[in-house]
Amino acid sequence: MRLTSITHLCGGLLATVLARSAVAAPATSAEAALTERASTGRLVFAHFMIGIVSDRTSASDYDADMTRAKAMGIDAFALNIGTDPFTDEQLGYAYQSAANNGMKLFISFDFNWWHPANATDMGKKIAQYASKSAQLMYDNKAFVSTFTGDGLNVTIVRSSAGTPIFFVPNFHPGQSSLADLDGAFNWLGWPTNGNNKAPTSGANVTVESGDQTYVTDLAGKPYMAPASPWFFTHYGPEVSYSKNWIFPADLLWYDRWNELLALRPQFVEIVTWNDYGESHYVGPLNSPHYDDGASKWANDMQV
Repeated sequence: MRLTSITHLCGGLLATVLARSAVAAPATSAEAALTERASTGRLVFAHFMIGIVSDRTSASDYDADMTRAKAMGIDAFALNIGTDPFTDEQLGYAYQSAANNGMKLFISFDFNWWHPANATDMGKKIAQYASKSAQLMYDNKAFVSTFTGDGLNVTIVRSSAGTPIFFVPNFHPGQSSLADLDGAFNWLGWPTNGNNKAPTSGANVTVESGDQTYVTDLAGKPYMAPASPWFFTHYGPEVSYSKNWIFPADLLWYDRWNELLALRPQFVEIVTWNDYGESHYVGPLNSPHYDDGASKWANDMQV
């Protein structure tokens, strides 16, 4: 039920929102409106977890994701990568599939695995893929992002990449200076209590307030705003760490796109396309994922 409903909702609602977000978009067709939106430089991305698709064996295994996302009006996938030994193999497949299907990609370094001390290695990884035909270019620079990463030496990343990059990481106002960035990404697409838990009557940090904090600190630089349907995860004894969160989201998907229509950020990133373990995926469940009970059950139920 969830897979069917969210996929259909994502396709229909997203196409409508993207059409409406165009400046002076013609009312005759959504396709014309999407063309108009593209001419403004406003782009929509979806966060794609490479760590969940380690079982893929060819570029064609990515084709369904590329064609489905493109049909929804998504401009590029943000490829979340750690430091797994399969990362380069899967990135190669993804970039080839994207090239075959007219889709764009960029790397999003996950700082659950990367570290600020890895700035040189990050630059070298960017250099491996920046010249690929499917690499998203913005302002004639290779687009790059992160999940967290406060404290990273951005100057070293840029020099190690050996090519101009448009760097829009998930740095946090108050924890990192945004002065050396080309833009910044806000991951928190859910209302919280300000400490990564569900809000309470005395502590409710809205997604809109997060938008305003970033916009203020960016002082005119591009803002990459989050959009997410919900967030729920319950990991049990099958893992060695605690990860049990739920955030309110009854009307989040609908309300959030209306907020974005009013805000009109330069970039929007859907969180996520395929992070099944956190339940905020909008793409289909099509890769094994066994590190939590819900996903184990979902995989076992597939036919």
